[in-house]
Amino acid sequence: MKVCAVTTWPPHKDGVALYSAELYKQIAKSVDLTVVANIPKQQGFSKSCEGKDGAVLRCWKRGPWYSKSIFSSVLKTRAHVVHLQHGWLLYGGFISSILFPFLLSFFRSSRKPCVVTMHTVIRKDAHIYPNSLVNFFARMAVLFVSRCIVQFSDKVIVHNRLMKEILQTEYSANVEKIVIIPHGVKKSSQKPESSQGGRGICILSLGFLRKGKGIECLIEAFKKFLEKYPDAKLVIVGGSHAHDKTGYSEGFKHFITPNIQKQVLFTGFVDEKSLEQLIWNSDIIVLQSTEPYYVEASGALAAVADYGKPVVCSKVPKFQSEFQNGEHCLAVAPSDSTELAQTLASLIENKELRNRLGKNLREAFKSRHWSAVAEEHINLYGGLL
Repeated sequence: MKVCAVTTWPPHKDGVALYSAELYKQIAKSVDLTVVANIPKQQGFSKSCEGKDGAVLRCWKRGPWYSKSIFSSVLKTRAHVVHLQHGWLLYGGFISSILFPFLLSFFRSSRKPCVVTMHTVIRKDAHIYPNSLVNFFARMAVLFVSRCIVQFSDKVIVHNRLMKEILQTEYSANVEKIVIIPHGVKKSSQKPESSQGGRGICILSLGFLRKGKGIECLIEAFKKFLEKYPDAKLVIVGGSHAHDKTGYSEGFKHFITPNIQKQVLFTGFVDEKSLEQLIWNSDIIVLQSTEPYYVEASGALAAVADYGKPVVCSKVPKFQSEFQNGEHCLAVAPSDSTELAQTLASLIENKELRNRLGKNLREAFKSRHWSAVAEEHINLYGGLL
């Protein structure tokens, strides 16, 4: 069986690229895989290479003309199944997003079985832009693209039950076309012997530093937390998203006042081993978001779920669709720094609760390792043939 995947690919820094690299590395172990990927900004030509993730053909750039390059390249692979990753702004700006259904229609006319993974489902009543007129047209575009994806695809993959429900109830999607395959979870590394010795309290946050991340609220909550635990440290791992303005993430550092500079560390992006060490050294992991209209899975959660660490998260669909408050995490209202600070303090004071939350989280996600998720994809491809 030959499979062709269409996606962004590292070193491009977005969630879909990181997701795809993990997923297709596993799928390539069992099927003949070609990845039709984007050309990085620093690379001005197409490039094909063979590696552990299958063949990677870099042949398209983000922008309005991506459809032609992708379609012609996919046909040359003679794949039996085409799997496209979809994220808003993944293939370019507003115009490029609207053109995605035309790419699907090309594949439909070629009679190739086509699977689309929707990484984000946007609610119909979303407030995407503050201007009401602009927001209206944006919502109409979202409605058009979402319905076309369901119409033109043979199967649509979403990551959780809430995403499926919204496609059914708000976008009139055919339930038989929608398949739930969870976001893959990274297996934890072996716990280092030195991870618990001779250190103070460490709060860890990780992920892309974006506008809706709630980093400013986290820093404000940490200031209040320091009043009770003055020797604590806050480590913020991550950097700018590829689709944001250059240097956008640097603005979050302005929220750090001189009196806490030594206790708040922005690491930027780190390598895999360094991230593993930071996760093991943390006492609590905070996953923040302020987005009530975007329903998706959390890549940051997938990176830490298998480590058995207690998690504090925001009460937004991104996490509510995955967590049960009080069982797998403690959930707080978005942008409420006082509640967040109090929740962090209560967890530090209750070791039994920390251990129970971490254990329950690990148990709930143990069936979602990347190898198992890849197997679900392979079974889906086979079913289409």
